Amino acid sequence: MKRAIGKGPTRRAITMLALMSLGVGAVVSAPAAAAAAPATAEGATVRADNGSPTGYTVDFVYRNPHATQVRLAGDLTLLDVTTGNTRYQPEAWQTGRYHAGGTEFLRDMTRDADGNWSVSVPLHAGSLSYWYRVWDPTQGWENKRIWDPASTNPRPPGQSSFRVRNNDVLDAVYVPYADKQNDPVLKERAEYELPAADPAHRGTVQYVPYTTILGDSGHYLGVYLPAGYDANRPEPYKVAYLAHGIFGDETDFMVPANVPHILDNMTAKGEIEPTVVVTMGNHFTGTSLGFASYNQTNAANNLVQTILPFIEERYHVSTEREGRAYAGFSYGGMTGAHVIRGYPTTFAFYGHFSGNPSLTAQDYDNVAAAVGDDDLFVFLGNGVFEGNLNAQNTIANNFRARGYRAATTQVPGAHDGMTASQLFTIFARDHLWTGVDSVSVSPATEELTKGWNWRKQFTADVHTNEGVSPAVTWSVEGATSAATTISADGLLSVAADETASTLTVVATSVVDATKSGSATVSLTAPGTNRVVVKAKAAPASIVRGGTFTLTVDLRAQNQHKTAPTVTGEIAVTFGGTTQLVALTDGSAVVELPTSGLSAGGYPVHVAYSGDPTYTPTAAVHQQLRVR
Repeated sequence: MKRAIGKGPTRRAITMLALMSLGVGAVVSAPAAAAAAPATAEGATVRADNGSPTGYTVDFVYRNPHATQVRLAGDLTLLDVTTGNTRYQPEAWQTGRYHAGGTEFLRDMTRDADGNWSVSVPLHAGSLSYWYRVWDPTQGWENKRIWDPASTNPRPPGQSSFRVRNNDVLDAVYVPYADKQNDPVLKERAEYELPAADPAHRGTVQYVPYTTILGDSGHYLGVYLPAGYDANRPEPYKVAYLAHGIFGDETDFMVPANVPHILDNMTAKGEIEPTVVVTMGNHFTGTSLGFASYNQTNAANNLVQTILPFIEERYHVSTEREGRAYAGFSYGGMTGAHVIRGYPTTFAFYGHFSGNPSLTAQDYDNVAAAVGDDDLFVFLGNGVFEGNLNAQNTIANNFRARGYRAATTQVPGAHDGMTASQLFTIFARDHLWTGVDSVSVSPATEELTKGWNWRKQFTADVHTNEGVSPAVTWSVEGATSAATTISADGLLSVAADETASTLTVVATSVVDATKSGSATVSLTAPGTNRVVVKAKAAPASIVRGGTFTLTVDLRAQNQHKTAPTVTGEIAVTFGGTTQLVALTDGSAVVELPTSGLSAGGYPVHVAYSGDPTYTPTAAVHQQLRVR
């Protein structure tokens, strides 16, 4: 498994009811230091602030001259990984504390003469969830929870989405990382969760109406298309289908969980191939706003029988299981049990974020029987404030016992969209398709002799999908000498004191560490038959800036008709520069430039490395003069 964001200790468990909720509000009184923002630009304006504990302050401004009261709200209180259940206000941020849901942050906003309501709050790096609570008698609003009207995040049209109907919307603000935060977790969150710096790397989000498996219209699917989406490209796009938690809808993974920005940044860095994402609202079983409106069996059937054919007909996405992933948060992760149990061959990748599938031993056996020798990967994780990973590890081990890959991890967070965001980052970056098909190394084999400072160039042939980085890292295995190394561009240097009989040169994909290629280097003792090295340069002297031509000929002493050709390479040193030149039929022609040399005499030193038949030898063969 590759790296995981911010693993940390678990300090407490949470109840099942809390696991299924994105947080029940509780009023948190504002500290005396809170002040209204002087800015009048509507929306959330992030500014660098040396006086902020995080290095940044966000000015929230909402314009509504008719409102009688407005509060900034959100998942903006802090939890400390060392205490687990102690809540702090944003002004009390310090390294090791993270914004987390479960207790609704509430802060009164101040109205100016023009009807602008404002407040300023220091926030740490990443995509952070917030909303406004508004009292407006002209609209009949009493503690109405609204998206920020100035936000540019796309949303379904009208008022029919579940979160709007349930007075439970979430928006997001994107805060950069400042060095004073001194936290690699937050630094990495900013790297993935903020909008891609180059607009050309940003994909698009749209909400498409469709009719559910029950025949209900007026529902929407969220569809993220990667930057440069090409409906006519030869290879279909891989696709991830993402399901929200209880009381969520199709906006959850697009806004609070921030999947579009994560994939924009990940794709731009070549860490994943361009991917389409589809989100759905699973509250279509009746008009209730309670648990009964999310029937997991209906949701699984709707996904496979209705949503997949709908999307595959309209978008250029994979119709093969290896090109499809399913992931869900909380109740959506639990719904994954119905998907894998009912449709075991539909998806090759499963992600369960803060919501575990409930499977019996017979379920695992049935899945294994259906999938057979095909690949299957299961990822499970949660936030450190949600409890331990015992249940997740048990599920992972059940899949591993049947020959399938599985991984578990934790991130610093509670049961909210910001935890889902971090878990999706790990799932997508470290475990989904990378677009790297294979890596091979050339030459595949090399035979060298010991006792010689060898240098050999290797190259990597990396087969990737369009837009995926072919970069590799090089390593050499089996060496006994610290001086035996390989450069970043594949140049192997074998030390003269190397005693290993075999070296392995490895090229590993930077994008996908599971893809690598190798070459075998055999090191044998040189033979004992002696050779004579003949070397002659012409002309014997030359004007500075000219080039000498050196002809080298190796002859075996006491050579007879069956003697093999002298092989290996020679090292020619002239004017402080050494060239390694391979022999061809025992001979070589070497150019000796004089550029940069001053007038004077320079010796030509020729050394032969030896081969399995002949012994190494070295000598100065000629003095050349530069005029």
